[in-house]
Amino acid sequence: MVRKGENIYKRKDGRWEGRYIKGRKEDGGAIYGYIYNKKYMPLKEKLLTMKALHAHNYTFKTIVYQGTLTEWATCWLTEIQGHLKPSTCASYTNKMATHILPFLGKMPLKAITTNNLNEWVKDLEKHLSPNSVRIIFQVLMSCYTAAVKRELITDNPCKNVVLPKKTPNNIKAITSEQQKILKEKAASHPKGLAVLLALETGMRIGEIAGLKWEDIDFSTNILTVQRTIQRIQVVNERNVKTKIIEGTPKSVASKRTIPLSNKLIQLLTKGKQQSRGPFVLGDDKPAEPRLITNWLKKICQSLDVTAIRFHQLRHSFATRCLEKGVNIATISALLGHHSTKMTLDIYISAFMTEKRKAIQLIS
Repeated sequence: MVRKGENIYKRKDGRWEGRYIKGRKEDGGAIYGYIYNKKYMPLKEKLLTMKALHAHNYTFKTIVYQGTLTEWATCWLTEIQGHLKPSTCASYTNKMATHILPFLGKMPLKAITTNNLNEWVKDLEKHLSPNSVRIIFQVLMSCYTAAVKRELITDNPCKNVVLPKKTPNNIKAITSEQQKILKEKAASHPKGLAVLLALETGMRIGEIAGLKWEDIDFSTNILTVQRTIQRIQVVNERNVKTKIIEGTPKSVASKRTIPLSNKLIQLLTKGKQQSRGPFVLGDDKPAEPRLITNWLKKICQSLDVTAIRFHQLRHSFATRCLEKGVNIATISALLGHHSTKMTLDIYISAFMTEKRKAIQLIS
């Protein structure tokens, strides 16, 4: 019985025809050989022998791509759009357009070498942090990995590139005293709820922007993180614009439940009574992250303190948890990290403080 993939066919003249690859053209296209027999089994045995003799033609199937990196990257970015979040696609497109293609885009994809990429990385290091360089490089690595899988090239030149070492996270938590003053001011400020949510739950700014009243269970005092609000870049042939999008949390672990303090529940209850829409911040439409950042800036100005970045509030929440002896697994779950290792890597400086306390206690 003929099986799919055998390359055996019944001809109109009653004979069996077997087809095998006996060679390759310069562009990688197959050159076929044919054998014939009136009976199926003898033909099948002969075809297996011919395929074995020409097995090397089945192994080397790569067609060398003649296009530039820009041409392939454009194709690749189009292909992955349906498989990634809009925010991720926008990030990839921006990194390609800003940091990769201006330097490497005109070169043929097949001609770019590891040495070319090492020089490019060194150039990036002149004006970007090591962590930023590594993130940008991963976009190019993904692009080249896809090209290898598509058999457009045989080797990935990114494999042996020398990258700068990772640096510790430099976002510092505010002090306990600063946090106390900030919370007091935010509690009485008309736009202070976002600040209190960050300091008491560790939520990301996009998660706070996307918070709806339906996400809060006032009977159990539990909040569920279910969406994010982001402003992303939209690049077209004429210009670059931005738009607000509602998306899912950063990862599976980011979709989480967080208990709320009685004080925060009281403020949220009051806010719900005054609200005219589904969003906790912004009523009918969400308050985008850029607006929430401005609210924090104005609160800081009213206190006459150095400007505090909103992401510092999340770090401050985690640091206060550490100072109070909360275990790392619980902190990781509250922050929505995919692993405790990620939490340890981010808050290594805060853990060092706790380590020093431990040494002092036992010495």
